[in-house]
Amino acid sequence: MTGIMWWSVLGLAMATLSPSALRWMARRGADAGVLLLAWAVSVCLTVFAVALPGLAELIHRCWLALHAGPPGGLDTSVGVISGGLVAFAAVKGGWRLATIGRCRQSLHARHAELAWVLHSRAPRADGVLWLPTSEWHAYSLAGDPPLVVLSTGVRECLDEAAIRAVVAHERAHLQRRHHLLIAVAYAVAAGLWWLPLARQSPSLVRTLVELDADAHAARVYGHRPLRRALLLLRDASSPAAALGIAGDCVRLRLARLSGPPSPCTARFAASAAHSTAVLLAVTSLLAMGVLTTALASCTAG
Repeated sequence: MTGIMWWSVLGLAMATLSPSALRWMARRGADAGVLLLAWAVSVCLTVFAVALPGLAELIHRCWLALHAGPPGGLDTSVGVISGGLVAFAAVKGGWRLATIGRCRQSLHARHAELAWVLHSRAPRADGVLWLPTSEWHAYSLAGDPPLVVLSTGVRECLDEAAIRAVVAHERAHLQRRHHLLIAVAYAVAAGLWWLPLARQSPSLVRTLVELDADAHAARVYGHRPLRRALLLLRDASSPAAALGIAGDCVRLRLARLSGPPSPCTARFAASAAHSTAVLLAVTSLLAMGVLTTALASCTAG
């Protein structure tokens, strides 16, 4: 089991160093979609590094049970610790995911009711829900249908080009499943809080999804309209379960919007952003499949 332990140590070391590396690359102008994919890969490898000793010990015990051999003391201790950490992370992370899901569902339902009150119809996925208030609000809500919400106060203070850029920014959040990525980041932080990568995942992912949505809006409408909107709406408020235009890291976003957009990376960035959510889901299913197979082999033995 020495090789497995070394692999786990390397994985945990990567979990310690990767947040700083990802933030450094974001400041240097690396594409946010690519960095989101790198974050997802880092999270998957970290979870695998934590779970590997426990899974190896489980399979080892199955083999010993079939061959009547004694288990090793150190291997057993490491395996028990690993299994306990994984079980705790699964329960705590799952609870956090469920809580976030309930909050978002409740918030979406309230906005759907508001759409009926204001417009006498259900909200549409391709439309914008306008709130009749002079306060500045611009945010998106995941759900069925996904919603882009703006206030009339925003419409009064921005020109048409800036409004289109803001709407494109919010639609990018919805199309690229940014709400899901943020929920996963909070679940990882809840379950593996003792790892720097997990602990910093919520703030890191919030930064990256804002940069990714900015890049999409800038490629479509240019960086100047979005920059004007961000300068004016940097203090705009949004519900906790939504993704607002102000978001995080406004200074970094403004700095990146000071230069021209990079259309050459658009297709790869979109693919990377979409594949991030798919990678996390597939990895989780594979991990469950491996664990189920190991348990089945023990039962068969």
